[in-house]
Amino acid sequence: MRDNLSSGRKVFDGVEDYVFYSDLIYSTPTETYEGATAFREILRDYPDTILILNFRDREQWIASRLKHGHGEFTRREMTARRLENRDDLVDQWRSEWDAHLASARDFMASNPAQLIEFDIDRDGAAKLTEKLTHYNLTPETFRDIGRTRGIKRSKLLALAKKFVAHSRPRFRR
Repeated sequence: MRDNLSSGRKVFDGVEDYVFYSDLIYSTPTETYEGATAFREILRDYPDTILILNFRDREQWIASRLKHGHGEFTRREMTARRLENRDDLVDQWRSEWDAHLASARDFMASNPAQLIEFDIDRDGAAKLTEKLTHYNLTPETFRDIGRTRGIKRSKLLALAKKFVAHSRPRFRR
């Protein structure tokens, strides 16, 4: 996305055959890019786009990010942002969260039909299927993948997952 934009191409040039894009983040130890911040450019290049502004409680979102990959994501983000203190990263995430929600809502105020706000902790799949009728989706189409809240693992399995999270190769540019 970022490379396309900097080269004057459409945001999704090269991957335009898809209907749905999510988790638009690029994170390495040297750089981080939140693709969701390019919603203005996405709507410019693809004017019929429906923006799904999904969110949850901000502090729970931050706690989840801090635990992602058993802390590997946090360390990578701190390195890319040149931060020494985890609290500074948390402050940046809070600020970015608030700014993103405010700017997306403000930008979409002139075209509310293209905005679906979806609270992942409170709204069910039926809300999406009701708003996206032309895709012929049913609530059963959606599954909850990757949720770890409430899952208890044995100590051995938890250690194994942590080892894999910290030792697996990462994409490098």
